[in-house]
Amino acid sequence: MRLTIFALTFATVFSAGAVHAATTPTQEQIQAAVDAGVAKTRSSMPIAVKVTSLSGCLPSPEVKEETVCLVGMSAGMRDGFMVLPLRQDAGVWVGVERKDAQFPGPSTAEAMALLRAWAREEMARDPEAAKDKQMQEAATTMQIKSLANCEVQRKTGHLACDTVLSTPSQSGDIKAEFSYAFENGAWRYVPRK
Repeated sequence: MRLTIFALTFATVFSAGAVHAATTPTQEQIQAAVDAGVAKTRSSMPIAVKVTSLSGCLPSPEVKEETVCLVGMSAGMRDGFMVLPLRQDAGVWVGVERKDAQFPGPSTAEAMALLRAWAREEMARDPEAAKDKQMQEAATTMQIKSLANCEVQRKTGHLACDTVLSTPSQSGDIKAEFSYAFENGAWRYVPRK
């Protein structure tokens, strides 16, 4: 995620709030941690910060003891999605100050399965799509070789990843950007529009 004023505000606010222990934090527990962080800043111009949605939480790919949560946030007139890192301290969740926390994307095998499932659904729904060679390859022979540089898109909460593909019909690798949504603990492929 690119460093923005929005991200800086929340990284500062979310420096250390304790919440009740659980397997992963709930939206209410994250909000309590954010509220505690706002209270600790003791700003003369308090900002109303609200956790508006929780897409989900996963183990941090960067710090073994941390969990990262993909959340929708609202601060004054600035709304968007961001990744908030948390850790447990003495059995309670504590916010961690880190401006550029990463949210782990799907594995290449998961991404491949998601792409194939989406292509098959599209082909079943639309007879014209079923005739398209690229759609047929996406459903059967296209391979996702790697996903890299995945970033959470502030406006949508989707994870956009640099993707390297290969197909039997083309020599050499194909580079593209694929997007994924994390919903209810599972990934979903998000086609370009």
